[in-house]
This record gives sequence, structure tokens and C-alpha cells, in this order.
Amino acid sequence: MDSPAPDLNAALARMTWRLEPGTFVLVGFQGPASIQDLESLRPPGQIVVEDDEMSLLVGEAALPGILERHPDARIEADLLWITFEAPMGWEVVGFLARVTGALAEAGIPIGAVCGYSRDHLFVARRHREQAERVLRSLFPSA
Repeated sequence: MDSPAPDLNAALARMTWRLEPGTFVLVGFQGPASIQDLESLRPPGQIVVEDDEMSLLVGEAALPGILERHPDARIEADLLWITFEAPMGWEVVGFLARVTGALAEAGIPIGAVCGYSRDHLFVARRHREQAERVLRSLFPSA
């Protein structure tokens, strides 16, 4: 892995992005996740544990099994996962603000996922072309 960008300017200068293959779904349900729910997390994937809700961001192939276990789950489907590829240090301030601000200005709703070294966004497929235009304007080398 490359060394993490130490500041916003370095992160912006190095940044590239890609669309992950496939389509994703955000699923929210009450109660704890089961072992099978956790096993449905294939890269990339995300889990958020809150006091009153469990959220999974998974490939759409995992949805039928999750719905069998959680028939009252709420779903946001047909999502695309965007990965920002250059690793960033925790000292980087403003990267997501810059990116999400530009997408918000274009009227594109997003969800954010943060890993230890990289940030990710997810957007509805219907916003794909417009989101790609915005990201290409921010990161022309991508």
C-alpha cells in the first residue's frame, strides 16, 4: 500500500476513484445481526451497529437471505459503490466535505462509508452519470 496522504492537498493531488463492480443494497433492521448476516458482508461491505438499528451495506445477492431473517427490514436498493483509492492519513481534513459538497451542489444524494485508510460513497444508480461527471471534474486524472 502507498503511504497515506498527510494532508488535503496531497490527497486531492493523488486521488483516483472507481466504481466497484455490482449493485449494492442498504438494509436496516431492528435487533442484532446474526452470524449469517455477518457472513453476507463480502468486500466491499459495511455494517453499522446502533442502539436501535442495525444497518448493512451489501451486494444485492445477499438481500434474499437477509430478508428471510429480517422480513421487516427497510431497503434502499440499486446503489453503486464508489471507492476513493488513494489512502489518506487521519490528519487529512476536508476530503469528504469537498467531495460531498460538490455532489450536493449537483443535487446528488449520497451515503458515506469510511474505512481506516479510504473513504467510499454510495449513490443511487439513477445518479450515476451525473456523479461521474462531478467526480471527473474534481479528479481529472481518474
